[in-house]
Amino acid sequence: MIQRMDTPLFPLHVVLFPGSAMPLHVFEPRYRALMERVLSDDRRFGVLAIRRGPEVGGYADTFRIGTMAVVEQVQRAPDGSMAIIVTGHERFAVDVRLPDDPYPIGEVTILDEQPGEHPSKELPGARAAVNRYLSVVARVHGDDVVAPTLPDDVVSASFALASTLTLDLPERQRLLEAPDAANRLKLVAELAKREALLLEAVGPSVGRPTDAVSPN
Repeated sequence: MIQRMDTPLFPLHVVLFPGSAMPLHVFEPRYRALMERVLSDDRRFGVLAIRRGPEVGGYADTFRIGTMAVVEQVQRAPDGSMAIIVTGHERFAVDVRLPDDPYPIGEVTILDEQPGEHPSKELPGARAAVNRYLSVVARVHGDDVVAPTLPDDVVSASFALASTLTLDLPERQRLLEAPDAANRLKLVAELAKREALLLEAVGPSVGRPTDAVSPN
């Protein structure tokens, strides 16, 4: 495991999965300062989902496990705000949350990714459950939903499948925190089956995929 000292942290009401892209609108002064730092360095910072508290202003209590984000695109506005695109890379665990300076920072450990026990046996069931879930979403909402193209690596595939499900934040965090790919794929299959049944029973009030831009 690799330790990173003094890592900038960005708490959000969003779970970022490794391999996924996410837009961010950065306008709060402390997070503009964070971005100036990471853009002048290695373009990396940690994204943590918020357990309790606000994204904007004040202190947010976060989950301990998050995802390292890499800034891919930046568009600056005249008022100093930024529209950025990031991609998720390695998962990390916060060892120590340090005092804000002025943005959140912490000492973190990059987590080793494990395939788990027989992940290749779990992958077909998870893929089938997600494909059925997406077909139900398309039928109920009338959307054109395309099943994801999965990476060859089973760990990356487990994150790709997890990212397709429209779930509340705690359940997306459960998927992120799964100890290995095999367990994540089991959970993906379970949740995809449940959500497909719920969507068929309740209708279009649930289960619609979103592409929300997270503010800070």
